[in-house]
Amino acid sequence: MKLVLSLKYKHISFKILVLTSLISLFSCAQEQLKAPESDLIDESVKNKSVSKSEREKYRSGITALYNNNLSKAQSIFSEFVRNKPELAGGYTNLALIHFKKKEYKKALKHVNKALKLNPKQAQALNLRAQLFVMNGKIHEAKKDYLLAIKSKPKYANAQYNLALLYDIYLQEIKLAIKHYKTYLSLLKEKDLTTEEWITHLEGTLKND
Repeated sequence: MKLVLSLKYKHISFKILVLTSLISLFSCAQEQLKAPESDLIDESVKNKSVSKSEREKYRSGITALYNNNLSKAQSIFSEFVRNKPELAGGYTNLALIHFKKKEYKKALKHVNKALKLNPKQAQALNLRAQLFVMNGKIHEAKKDYLLAIKSKPKYANAQYNLALLYDIYLQEIKLAIKHYKTYLSLLKEKDLTTEEWITHLEGTLKND
């Protein structure tokens, strides 16, 4: 029993970074990161009103956020949303900055603004779902995770987070296994911890 619990908590601890992973909306600047998928493109790339210098500044904000230079990133994205309040990307990244600073009310305010502008933005849905989990709003979180993977089925983080929700909070093990396996299928590298945990979960189903 102790071994099972140890594996489970090790699994959760190992994956907490997935839940708080960087929300990047410029794929060309973030190809080396595990969190953002390679096909993510910020809406500002397609928006002709965004100048080249603004795009470059946005990328520098992404880099600062990735390097955990939160003050610099916050300054850049705050300026971006002042200049381009119609675009969701800046608000989503501001939400993540506040999340990292444990300013959860501010994070929720910004992520709600992003989703008002772009209700299908998977990264924002994924982040808001985590905020819901932290507040014990499990079914609201489930709804957002489902919307995130509906919007972007190959979004590995949301697939994993939904699996974790089914596993830990809702005890819907078959659904948890399904989404863990989908998550694994989307990775470029093996995740042995999750593979081992799936084997354990499948074993519990056989023993029922």
